[in-house]
Amino acid sequence: MGSVTTSSSADRFHFDPAIPAISVGDRTTLLDSRAAAIFALLQARAGERVGKDELLSAAWPNQVVHENSLAKAISKLRRALAGSGLEIAPIYGVGYCLRAAPSPEANPIAGAAASAGDRASRWPLWAAIAILSLVLAATLVLRLPSATALRTTPPATHDPPGAIATILWVDDHPANNRAEVALFRQRRIAVHLAETSEDAMRLVAMNDYRLVISDLGRGEDRLAGLKLTQALRERGAEVPIIIYTIRPSAPERQAAQRRMIAEAGASDLALTPSEVREKVLGRVGG
Repeated sequence: MGSVTTSSSADRFHFDPAIPAISVGDRTTLLDSRAAAIFALLQARAGERVGKDELLSAAWPNQVVHENSLAKAISKLRRALAGSGLEIAPIYGVGYCLRAAPSPEANPIAGAAASAGDRASRWPLWAAIAILSLVLAATLVLRLPSATALRTTPPATHDPPGAIATILWVDDHPANNRAEVALFRQRRIAVHLAETSEDAMRLVAMNDYRLVISDLGRGEDRLAGLKLTQALRERGAEVPIIIYTIRPSAPERQAAQRRMIAEAGASDLALTPSEVREKVLGRVGG
């Protein structure tokens, strides 16, 4: 059986498969049977990479389940492990690994600041960090192209003063939604537009959105909207997400579509222009 410990996790962390639950200090998180099975396998192979297929088989034996279900369970386990000194690290394209979380000393900037403090004890730590920050800022300024001009106008996403809410709409063909966007803006709902998941992630990190709308497929990626939803949930974003797409013709495919969207963490599904208008206005108002 694998094992992984940290200097502080031994007396703060406990996994009880009988309940099942994970305890960190005074906080106990109850687990469902599938999350417990996933964690039991990761703990048994601690320090090793465990493949996605193995984890899916452990939690959903003899079932065909989308990888989004595994990602959702991993996200729950990560929240349960917060503060334990342990982490579930992704092994991209392969699976996951339960290991000790990196210590602050592993951060090269923090390590450099600590070394500077050791060599010159008369300098407090905050002074060393301030010097490093100035050096980094100066380096970045020197790397800027000489023709770069400072912004003198508000950014493109600047909202009107009377906006009652701000939403983000992710679609690689924003012109298709022109009528709906115009309606929302008439209702004093500010709409930010993104054509890629990468831009959407950056905007969510910078802005406080009441709602996110995303298409399902984008370019060659037929599941781009699900992957974006999953990524936002894994990073702790709780903003409601509506997937706006078309309905498959067969009832069993419709059921599969709804199931995958729910498992990814989306809040709702809209299938027509009138439906997306109704659901946005119902959640945001205006």
